[in-house]
Amino acid sequence: MNDAFVDAHLGQFSDRSSVDRRRFFLGATGFTAAGMLGAKNASAAAQAVSAPEQPRLSFLHGGSGPSRYHPSFVKDVGLLTDLNATNQGGAWWNFDTYITPVEEFYIRNEYPTPRAEIDQRVDPRFWRLKIHGDAIERPLELTYDDILRMPSRSIVSVMQCAGNGRSLFWEQQDMLSSPTEVSGNGWGLGGVGQAEWQYVPMSEILGRVGLKANAKSVLFWSGVDGKAPNSQSDTGRPLPISELIERGEDIGLAFKMNGMPLPPDHGAPVRALVPGWCGGASTKWLTEIKIASHDFWVRLNTIGHSMVGPDYPPPKPSSDDEFRFVTPKNVIGVPVTWHTSRSMLAIPLVLAKQPQMPSNYPLNRGELPVLPSGPQTLRGYAWAPHWGVKRVDVRVNGGQWEPARIIDHQPNRYTWVRFEIPLSPLPGTYLIETCVVDRRGDRQPARVPYNAGGYDFSAIPKFFVRFS
Repeated sequence: MNDAFVDAHLGQFSDRSSVDRRRFFLGATGFTAAGMLGAKNASAAAQAVSAPEQPRLSFLHGGSGPSRYHPSFVKDVGLLTDLNATNQGGAWWNFDTYITPVEEFYIRNEYPTPRAEIDQRVDPRFWRLKIHGDAIERPLELTYDDILRMPSRSIVSVMQCAGNGRSLFWEQQDMLSSPTEVSGNGWGLGGVGQAEWQYVPMSEILGRVGLKANAKSVLFWSGVDGKAPNSQSDTGRPLPISELIERGEDIGLAFKMNGMPLPPDHGAPVRALVPGWCGGASTKWLTEIKIASHDFWVRLNTIGHSMVGPDYPPPKPSSDDEFRFVTPKNVIGVPVTWHTSRSMLAIPLVLAKQPQMPSNYPLNRGELPVLPSGPQTLRGYAWAPHWGVKRVDVRVNGGQWEPARIIDHQPNRYTWVRFEIPLSPLPGTYLIETCVVDRRGDRQPARVPYNAGGYDFSAIPKFFVRFS
């Protein structure tokens, strides 16, 4: 958002820093359960002010929403934002749990979800995983029962779409037209969730197939999620073999999510799991792993999930690299790998500029969320997968940064933490910003460079709220 937008909503303050922050921040000792319940049970005035043409997701009413089924998906997507025919975002403003329930977990597909009753390649009875390549000693084919019998681990980890936060390239950095025009789905901040994943570590797989000294890259490949059932797809993602060697206990083949068999919309029966990297690296509906002495180039590290812009000079493929469904001319940017640190409040963003609004978003275009004034608590989430979260800072109307209260410990660097801001605002419009600091001491930046696909937005997010 630009200064004109900020000033339009904060014009009541001649000096943004003049807001009485002593009345806004209560401090940790001032937090009460009643304050939090007051925010959760705010009146219907917090809803969209105009009658919606179709049912919308709720705000401040426990994550309610009408049951909604779509032919592209298997699960009920009634609690998700309706982005398009193959993508559904999480309602982050209703998040309040540490583990994201499956019904609230976003879906990022290129094509409709493959169904076992139509395509036996994703039926656990017939599913096969081929592991091969010129950089292993012993090729292997696994069944679903083989996976269940192997030693497995569980890990709590964030999963995040590469495009999560894209809306803020438009709303916060005005990247709406040439030469800095960003395109793609308007995820808001809902392309993220945290789950407990049970998986067979890749260290176990590498031990069985025998890694050769010439190993350079591994390709996780689906080949299943095509435009039509039983067709071939172009979906997969490579990683350097160094990632498997360094993180062989963390990267693996996931077959359970939140204690249950992996749901179809999330990659059943088996998907790759690459914590810390963009979600596209955790290939769903996995049927092939190829470990080779060369690099791989596919849709999701060339024309998709690549930073394309003047700050991202593309790599140069080698003559012996392998190309699937793309050509060397499609290597046009820097592939998204590790996610950067992020933070967010569990409050809807004001969406005034993005090209297309989700049809069931709880606010109208340009509308501010409304909360009751007085003592309460705001909650947010922060994650820093490369190094882990050290702290989260918050500021109001451009004032001083103050530390938030973190309420979760981090069992590993890939998890998020919830944080709380006890506050007591007077009636009025406020700008609230959040900033995560990782354990290396790096802070979220104020701005991030342009990339055409709008990937990996990691700048400090701005939340406008009207307290009534």
